[in-house]
Amino acid sequence: MSTIRPFIPRLSTLLRKKPFPMPSPGSPLPPDILVDEEISPVYNSKYFYPAKLGEVFADRYQTLVKVGWGVSSTVWLALYRDVKGAELVLALKIVNNNTNSANHEREVEEYISTANPSHRGRSLIRTLLDSFEVKGPEGSYSCLVYPPMREPLSMYQQRFNDRRMPLPLIKTYIRALLTGLEYLHKECRIVHTDLKLENIMVTFEDPTVLADFIDSQLKKPMAFKINSTGRPVYQSHNDFGPLKSLRSIPQLVDFGLATRLEENDDWGVWPIQPDHYRAPEVLLGNGWQMPADIWNFGVLLWDIIEGKELFQHIYNRQGRYDAKLHIAEIIALLGPPPPEVIERYQYMREYSWPESVRREDDRVCETAEEYFCGPFFDNNGHFLYENLIPHRKLDDTVSFLEGEEREAFLDLVKRMLVWHPDARKTAGELMRHPFLQPKQTSA
Repeated sequence: MSTIRPFIPRLSTLLRKKPFPMPSPGSPLPPDILVDEEISPVYNSKYFYPAKLGEVFADRYQTLVKVGWGVSSTVWLALYRDVKGAELVLALKIVNNNTNSANHEREVEEYISTANPSHRGRSLIRTLLDSFEVKGPEGSYSCLVYPPMREPLSMYQQRFNDRRMPLPLIKTYIRALLTGLEYLHKECRIVHTDLKLENIMVTFEDPTVLADFIDSQLKKPMAFKINSTGRPVYQSHNDFGPLKSLRSIPQLVDFGLATRLEENDDWGVWPIQPDHYRAPEVLLGNGWQMPADIWNFGVLLWDIIEGKELFQHIYNRQGRYDAKLHIAEIIALLGPPPPEVIERYQYMREYSWPESVRREDDRVCETAEEYFCGPFFDNNGHFLYENLIPHRKLDDTVSFLEGEEREAFLDLVKRMLVWHPDARKTAGELMRHPFLQPKQTSA
């Protein structure tokens, strides 16, 4: 893509004819202070594009303020002028030059955009508007352009007392996100593989929030430093202030790790998902499809409703993730796996991946059992670490809800957290669950 797509309805309210101010750089920081991406233990400045405030990209995007960073990119708000001279603020993601994820992300999101635009779940997924390459001192960098978003759900939660969003709002968000997953799974045959609070973002509830934020940069501009290689590093600003209403919409974002399974008999076999949210079929090496996202999202509901993680005992004494502890806790909450799951596990144990995978400790692994330090079950299907099974029950993990609401929630998640992937309900089926339906109010 070389030009921004024509009129985008959901962005129309962010257009304005009054010129946005161009912020000035703030105070310089001492060179020895670590700023944003420099905090990462794998940081290498030559991989990051040295973006500057006010820099113009592709003759049409001018940077206004840095609003985010990660180990593989930085994100800026940038000014785009349309053909009539009106100004639009968009998000510009500048991807590191040592990763090829940008091409994959671009291809996946372009497919998501076109698979079935009329599906109601399409609007619950953020995809790119434009993309281009920019030359830098260390090669070429991919740039992806997105609608600007207020913040990830993890930050949005903090705007409520005790991080507790109102229950009717929570239900609305869950139903909306399931609608997005239904589109992703049914229409696109795509597994997100990385569902977490940081990959769910909310839209601006009012266009003035963004305009006021840009104006505020004049009063408190970004601080910056010049690092040892002579490159600028800016300190991001990402707090858009108090909520003006609850009219924000959640969207699924970040498809850099997403996988498209084109045919019904296509399976993924390599490790996916953040540790805490990893589905049993991933841990056991049984092969995964769209139901892995359903498990992932089911576990994530505790983060959304309870404000805490479901699994409490998945790290060893050294603080490292331990798959056998994770499986032990799944057994505690759900009971042992059914025979079909064990049979599949025994069959797949010796299966070697098409390509080896490097673990965080740099060990190169050829199988799931090697990667996750199995085996976990003997030939009779007995768990090898029964002494590690904690005394926890799923029904005891819910404290925020009471009475009928609590029972309805547990009934919902028990349709998602099931050992056998085929036994889990689909996103479309879950959307219709009684827990998620609006309460009828009497006249």
